[in-house]
Amino acid sequence: MPTYRFQEVPLYANKTVPCAGGCGKKLRRQRKFAQTLNPFNKDAEGRPKTSQQIQAELSQQAKEWKSAPETCDACFVA
Repeated sequence: MPTYRFQEVPLYANKTVPCAGGCGKKLRRQRKFAQTLNPFNKDAEGRPKTSQQIQAELSQQAKEWKSAPETCDACFVA
């Protein structure tokens, strides 16, 4: 059976936020959002997504992630 490699469309996002646990420590987080361009990754109409559609979805996911609060390890354990 052949192996197929599809092109990945990545988006890297960074955020610096204060700890939501109450200590006020500044936290720096980094995350990679990605999807692949492939015939199985379809939009609501059943057509394969374009790179622009994927980029728009990833931007929305990154925007939601950036607005979410973060808790440092010390506050999370306590």
